[in-house]
Amino acid sequence: MNRIDLIRMGLKNLFRRKLRTFLTTLGIIIGTISIVVMISIGLGMQISMDKQLSNMGNIDIVEIYPSNGNSDNGFYGGMSMSIYSDNTSTTKEQEKNNIKEEDLASFKQIKGVENATPIIEYDASLTCKKYETSCNIVGMNVDFMELYGIEIDGGRMLTKDDKNGYIYGSEIPYRFYNPNQRFSRWDDDYDPITGERKPPKVNPLEDRIKLNFDRRYRYNNDSDEKMGRPINVTAIGSIKKDDYWRFADNIFMDFDQLSELRDKYDKMTAYKAYDGRKPKDLGYEKVYLYVPKRSDVENVQKEIEKLGFTARSNIEMLNQTQSITNTIKMVFGGIGGIALLVAAIGITNTMVMAIYERRKEIGVMKVIGASIKDIKKLFLFESATLGLLGGLLGIIISLILSYALNNLQNAKFMSYMGIYSRGEEQFQLSIIPPWLIILALVFTSFIGLVSGYLPARKAMKLSALEAIKTE
Repeated sequence: MNRIDLIRMGLKNLFRRKLRTFLTTLGIIIGTISIVVMISIGLGMQISMDKQLSNMGNIDIVEIYPSNGNSDNGFYGGMSMSIYSDNTSTTKEQEKNNIKEEDLASFKQIKGVENATPIIEYDASLTCKKYETSCNIVGMNVDFMELYGIEIDGGRMLTKDDKNGYIYGSEIPYRFYNPNQRFSRWDDDYDPITGERKPPKVNPLEDRIKLNFDRRYRYNNDSDEKMGRPINVTAIGSIKKDDYWRFADNIFMDFDQLSELRDKYDKMTAYKAYDGRKPKDLGYEKVYLYVPKRSDVENVQKEIEKLGFTARSNIEMLNQTQSITNTIKMVFGGIGGIALLVAAIGITNTMVMAIYERRKEIGVMKVIGASIKDIKKLFLFESATLGLLGGLLGIIISLILSYALNNLQNAKFMSYMGIYSRGEEQFQLSIIPPWLIILALVFTSFIGLVSGYLPARKAMKLSALEAIKTE
């Protein structure tokens, strides 16, 4: 018998008893839906958490702090900066715990680390004509900024050659306000009729901006206390807005240039932030490492902790999320597996019953010259088709359910609850990739094939004469 005849005969036998075929494949359908939908939900949750964690902070960034674990310890006014101290009673303890230049060099030697930068942060004020605003300035190496996830929306990326240059977050232009106005600074941000946001009052890329590390500069002109004078700074680029506003209210400068500006300010103000005494440089508040391979992040953290420092990254939260999603997938995958096992038994039972019902047919096939291999192929084809048919229907229903889950009416509510990611792109709770569809069809066909193996062997061993005689 050629293959076309086998396929035609096998399909004819299956659709001769449509109800039995449907009931037999029902178990495969249920099992396929259970496994595919649950895996798709697990994939959706995992991708969602990856996006959320990436927006909250890059997964490939490891943050390092002094071993005391307190990022405010040793900083004036809670401001983040290089660690300074003028108190001799705490200097020895801080010198032991701080991050020194040699520590930074050792971090770069750890396997998996491709780049590293010290971090400094200061509170400051920006002024432009009659407008001003407060902001947070972050200093880091310019070659680390893109690795940190900063994307430029206007202008260009900062370089070390940009004297007093900076890049700014998307909200900085909107933060400027007139301190002399009587009404609230936010009252005129939106059009009262259309509700749309008005253009910003200041364009840093075009307007002249001055920076001052003392927010009280405008209000202390009559004071005898030495005040820092504003410094002309140049906007080089604007940072692209992200879903979680990580950089929206910050400006970024080159680490060395920001350090120099701060040193000049401290000298100009006679070190008023340190009770008039020049502070001792005790190192860095924190250091960021770039670890491109996610599999290396945990090992890097362990190596950092061995050196006596505190290391943090979003990989811990990601691992917890993956553990939860894996548990969900295992539970519902187990339910689907049980359904597939029951379905496999059903296929075996159906094929065994088919042998008894088709004894004469099997006997006639053998008498007219059909080989036992042809009979084996026929029964294996029928059982595999049952598995494939059940898998195909299960996939179709799974796709419908996935579409329904992704278009729930309460999607916005769930997004506020943290299940959906914020942004213009609609989050998908259920994701069924092509490889999952192919794997499901192959797996269900394999189950059908295995389930029909014993009945096929039984049909092979059936005596032609006995089959005709019995019939």
